[in-house]
Amino acid sequence: MENLFYFILVAIIAFAFTVFSIPQIVKVSKAKKLFDEPNSRKLNTTVIPNLGGIAIFIGLTLGVTLGGDGFPFFDLKYIFASLLIIFFAGLKDDLVGVSPKSKLAAIIISIAVIALFANLRLSHLYGFLGLNQIGFIPSVLLTFFVGVVIVNSFNLIDGIDGLASSIAIQIATVFGIWFVIIGLPEYALLSFSLAGACLAFFIYNVFGHRHKIFMGDTGSLLIGTLIFVLAVKFNEFNAVYAGEHIIKSIPAVLIGFMVYPLFDVLRVFLLRIFITKKSPFKPDKNHVHHRLLALGMTHLQATAVIFINNIVFMAGSLILQKYLNVLQLTAVIFGAILLMSTLLELYILLKQKIKPNDKYQQLFLPKSFIRLAKNYIAHS
Repeated sequence: MENLFYFILVAIIAFAFTVFSIPQIVKVSKAKKLFDEPNSRKLNTTVIPNLGGIAIFIGLTLGVTLGGDGFPFFDLKYIFASLLIIFFAGLKDDLVGVSPKSKLAAIIISIAVIALFANLRLSHLYGFLGLNQIGFIPSVLLTFFVGVVIVNSFNLIDGIDGLASSIAIQIATVFGIWFVIIGLPEYALLSFSLAGACLAFFIYNVFGHRHKIFMGDTGSLLIGTLIFVLAVKFNEFNAVYAGEHIIKSIPAVLIGFMVYPLFDVLRVFLLRIFITKKSPFKPDKNHVHHRLLALGMTHLQATAVIFINNIVFMAGSLILQKYLNVLQLTAVIFGAILLMSTLLELYILLKQKIKPNDKYQQLFLPKSFIRLAKNYIAHS
């Protein structure tokens, strides 16, 4: 069961069922007129079915159940209970819409099942902020906070073709390989099933024509929840694992793994709260992928740039964790991504790629920077 080839077969099973499901879902969506309608904020210009999350859930479920027969997995019933809660919350949002508060409540309930019933909680900080192991109540509160951030981050980056699914494939595959190596086949099963289902969705989402589909909130919330579960297990098992494949500075490494979704949600929330003075949940076009599109990139090009960037941070965090403690590595990661973001914003400002009166896009820069740049443009 610990053979990597076995889990590749599991990924193929999840891939196959997702591939089979999507054309059927598209057919029903078109018959019942269940579409993602274009508007002034969204990037799609035609109506596209947005129930791809159903196919991801089908592929994931069948990959896990068919591939997992024969070994115990105590946590599985609670993990799938959590996924079912978030699945139906996302499905309702895709069909009739729900308020941000209702969606947040569903996320919190889903995380509660994971933290309180499956006992998957963030209780080891590896020296972050001077803390190592924390007590039950602080660990529960931290788990809720981190869970809400991760789930929302995947929900928010699902704005262009292939982005959320490609990042999920990347993270789930790395988690899966590590779980195989250290002997946690049940979590490798979850990881590779998710990767296989997301790969099938990616193909239809990016290259589909008659069967093009979006994952909707059903898919993005589902992916975010499962990535959160895998991240918590990754964090906690390293605290008790004593083998040669132990990873140090785990909290910082996890930030490196999820650097794009985490940083993007942070910068967008800060921009909405402090610059535009709006609700952090009010949608706009201030994500990094919107910036790349403003530079003239296609959806696939923007996704590729972000995908490669995330790989670099993943590889870098795995290399540097051998030499830096958790605070040092966190500082390096945030410093690097902040520098990259600032340079991108300045380039867009200097090239005047965002109109001054655009109500959906605002630069994430200090006003002094913007004034200096405008003076430069005026005198150049």
